[in-house]
Amino acid sequence: MSPFFFPLALGAIFLAAVGALALGCGEVRRALHLALARRVRLFAPKIVVAGDSLAACCRFAPLCRRPFGVLSLARGGATLKEVAGQLQQAQDVHARWIVMDGGLNDLIADGATPARLAEDFAALLRRLPKEPAAVFTLPPFTADAGLNLRIASANAELAKLCLGAGVLALDLNPKIAPGGVRLPQMTDDGLHFSSAANAVWLAALRPVVAP
Repeated sequence: MSPFFFPLALGAIFLAAVGALALGCGEVRRALHLALARRVRLFAPKIVVAGDSLAACCRFAPLCRRPFGVLSLARGGATLKEVAGQLQQAQDVHARWIVMDGGLNDLIADGATPARLAEDFAALLRRLPKEPAAVFTLPPFTADAGLNLRIASANAELAKLCLGAGVLALDLNPKIAPGGVRLPQMTDDGLHFSSAANAVWLAALRPVVAP
């Protein structure tokens, strides 16, 4: 057998993996990246993203210059319990940072009280991998002032839990909802982030995770 066979074979496997990551659909790409990150150090991401539709619809790749630097496990509609499941998937990935968000679906779709949200968040924090540092983006205010009162109450509890767990709590509301209600340019539907809000989010994360 030629001495060049194994290097060529490894090169072919690498190129096939890169091609699949670049061209595959979202679900296939996510699953492949996750599998490779657990086995091949080259594919280990610097940042793992866990969260709901806010995180799923934000492009975090600019936070890391190298290829495969960001692995997003976020899914639209995810509750805090489901975000905890995403963290379970990240146990063996060896990332440097975990970027998380969540809580709005619990409050809006499930009608969770701030107290129940805090209980679910405490359970989520227990699922955090031990090695990476973590930052949690507190639920942002919406265009609904009544709902924002519940969000503010929940955020006070979530911030305390983050402090106790050594997790950085990131509050975007002073930038995207300075008057207690989401600015029109920071949302397309009153709930989700616009491109302008995503830019604010990345700008807030960059000095934390990019150095």
